[in-house]
Amino acid sequence: MTGEGARERAAFRTIADIPFLQARLRGEKTAIVTDAGDPLSYAALDDRCRRFAAFLRSRSIASGERVAILLQNVPEFVVSYFGAISAGCVAVPVNYRLSPPEVAYILSDCAASVVVTTSEQFGKVAGQEGVRGVGNWLLVDDRREGSLPFGDALAVNPVPAPAPAAPDDVAVLLYTSGTTGFPKGAMISHRNTLFNVDSCRATLEYREDDVGLLTLPLFHVTGLHSQLVALLACGATVVLQKEYDTGQVLERIARNRVTALFFVPAIYKLFTLRNDIGRYDLSSVRIAAYGGAPMAPETIEALNRAMPARLHNCYGLTECSSLGTVLPSEFALTRSESVGLPVPGTEAEVRDADFGALPPGEPGELYLRGPHIVQGYFGAPEKTREAIRDGWLNTGDIARIDGDGFVYILDRAKDMINRGGEKIYSLEVENVLYMCPGVAEAAVFGIPHPVFGEVPAARLVPLPGAKIDPEEIRAFCRARLADYKVPVQVGIADRIPRNPGGKIMKKELRREWESRSQEEAR
Repeated sequence: MTGEGARERAAFRTIADIPFLQARLRGEKTAIVTDAGDPLSYAALDDRCRRFAAFLRSRSIASGERVAILLQNVPEFVVSYFGAISAGCVAVPVNYRLSPPEVAYILSDCAASVVVTTSEQFGKVAGQEGVRGVGNWLLVDDRREGSLPFGDALAVNPVPAPAPAAPDDVAVLLYTSGTTGFPKGAMISHRNTLFNVDSCRATLEYREDDVGLLTLPLFHVTGLHSQLVALLACGATVVLQKEYDTGQVLERIARNRVTALFFVPAIYKLFTLRNDIGRYDLSSVRIAAYGGAPMAPETIEALNRAMPARLHNCYGLTECSSLGTVLPSEFALTRSESVGLPVPGTEAEVRDADFGALPPGEPGELYLRGPHIVQGYFGAPEKTREAIRDGWLNTGDIARIDGDGFVYILDRAKDMINRGGEKIYSLEVENVLYMCPGVAEAAVFGIPHPVFGEVPAARLVPLPGAKIDPEEIRAFCRARLADYKVPVQVGIADRIPRNPGGKIMKKELRREWESRSQEEAR
């Protein structure tokens, strides 16, 4: 049975309609599968969401108040997300990897009325300055003084239907990673989110009979909107995984007959490097989406041998509700450095510093416009005006768009290296480094120089068992790049710092380099 036309497609007006209407169309079908516990049907998911909504009303939590969710990929996250929105509240997924002061900042900034979390996080965060206004702490695993067990929220009679909401009402606050200062809460509406659902249908071709494996964190826009919400809106099944482990991922794909994946390229490369890849049945996978970095052609070819999937390079950000561009699978190899075309119904342009549109091929700042652009940043009108102008979102990325409309990301605007007036786009250098034998991951960033201002440096992560010689790496680059683009220093490490969306944190790399330089100078 295929998704298109197999059953009636629900017409969603709000995010809360997804579990509510799907329960009436396909109530007994499995919606959520987890590592532990029984699968959750659409009917059971809807019932729990409406019970959670009723609990919020019983606690006098009004429409528009914020409900923070500080959890890993567990069913309680899904129930809290849809349940909060069903009550007319704003769901605020929070990165559980943040430090307690960072979490406290977000809870204070959004003035959260309710926090759903674990006893461990409660112990770390509840006493922090700035969270005194949180009146309701719900713990999914224990009961502590000053909190309630999450089960209490499911013990009340469910509301009959989700609270009325307008498509442009803010439904979700998603906080940016905060790599350039304090995180900002992007205000995402029902319309924004449901447009992204349509984008996933049109470009990734999600359908009702899909089974999606969700390992990306639900506090991130990709896992939340382009996997959980989009797949459930299609009537598909979502397999939740709390923490990433390559062997467990491959086992889950085989056991659950997973059809849809979404990872960063490094994860797919780990798949292809396993000597035992052949023992896992990956024949069910038909969609392998990726983002955050380009995928090397040899990795694409190895994936094509391992699974019969269509590969899609995706580009997006929180401020466009997830997907901004998608590369059609037929171009995965021939245009491997491209992030594809704007999703249907949207526009992409490259502009100069004066907001003037640039011709095809010219590099500049990438702007996006369409129904996926968020309303702005919560409580920050000045930052909103800086980011969104006449409906155009400044992505902060340097890009070029070719004559066919394909977008190529060159660098973050703040990460572009200016060597004595010569612009170096780190992605160009990283693509060459990925061609070097033994390299698993690569990151290029600028370091200070007394004459040129800054010059390129690189950090590499070797493949398992591989040995990397920095001078051989530099020689490899000299044969393929202009001399000023060759990294002056090459560091070898076991990790490259990334944010939850898989993007390399260049600021942290520069900070680590400066710390090492200061230590060596002593």
